[in-house]
Amino acid sequence: MYPVTFLVFGRPTLPGTEALEEHYRRLLRRHVRLELEVLPESRARDPGRALGEEAARLRGRLGPRLRPVLLDAGGESLDSVDFADWLGRRTSEGARLCFVLGSSHGFDPQLKAEAGRGLSLSPMTYPHDLARILFLEQLYRAFSILKGSPYHK
Repeated sequence: MYPVTFLVFGRPTLPGTEALEEHYRRLLRRHVRLELEVLPESRARDPGRALGEEAARLRGRLGPRLRPVLLDAGGESLDSVDFADWLGRRTSEGARLCFVLGSSHGFDPQLKAEAGRGLSLSPMTYPHDLARILFLEQLYRAFSILKGSPYHK
C-alpha cells in the first residue's frame, strides 16, 4: 500500500469536520496508507513570527529528505484529472508523497521557496476545515481516476 502523508496545522473546529474527514480516510484505505498528522499552530500574535515558528515545526517533522507539496492559494492549479496524472507519475517514480495544509497564517515565504511545489485547491478562499475535506476528497478522487473507478464522473 502506497504511503501518503498529510500534515495539517491546527485541529478542526467546525462541527462535522472530523466525521467527513474519517469518511474520506476510510475511502482512501482502498488506495493508500494515509498518515494524517496534526501539527500545533503557533500562538504568536505577530504573523511573521507565527509563520517562522510553524516553518520550524514543519522542517523538524519532515527531515532533510522529504519534500512537501504545500497546499497554498498561490500554488499550481490542476483539475482533478491533471492532479490524478501527476499523482500517478509521482507514485510510479516511487516518490514519497507529503502534502501540507498550513495554518490560517499560510506559509513562511522561505519555506515556500524550499518546498518548490505548491498546489492550489481553488482560487477561492475556504475555511481551514473545509480545505482539509476538499483535499481529502480530491485525493480520493485522483486515486479513483487512476484505478478507473466510476466515482470521479
